[in-house]
Amino acid sequence: MTIFFLMIGGILGAIVRYICTYVFEKQGRPFYVATLLVNFTGSFIIGCTIPLLLNGSMTAFFVTGFLGALTTFSTFAFDVVKLWKSKQISTSILYVVMTLFLSFLGVVVGYNWVNQ
Repeated sequence: MTIFFLMIGGILGAIVRYICTYVFEKQGRPFYVATLLVNFTGSFIIGCTIPLLLNGSMTAFFVTGFLGALTTFSTFAFDVVKLWKSKQISTSILYVVMTLFLSFLGVVVGYNWVNQ
C-alpha cells in the first residue's frame, strides 16, 4: 500500500511542477524561475511537515512522492548547464547560490514556524 501512496504523491507533485513551469513560460519569465520557486516552496513545506509526519505511508505519499516530484535537483542542474552554455555565467552562479540558500532557508523557516 505504501508504494501506491508514493505513486499517487509522485503523480500529483509532477503535475503541480509541470503547471508551475507552464505558467511561468507563458508569462515569459526565465526558464529557471519556476524551478527556483518550486524548490524553495517544497523546501519550506518539508520544513513545516517534518515534525508532523505520522507514519510511513504519509511520508511516502507527501515527502518522497509529492515533494520529491515537485522539487527537482536534476532540472536545477540542467538549468545551470543551459545558463553556463549560453554564456550567462554570472546568472548561473547567482542561480546556484540562490537555489541552495533559499532551499535551506525554506526548510529552516518552515521547521521553526511549526515548532514555535
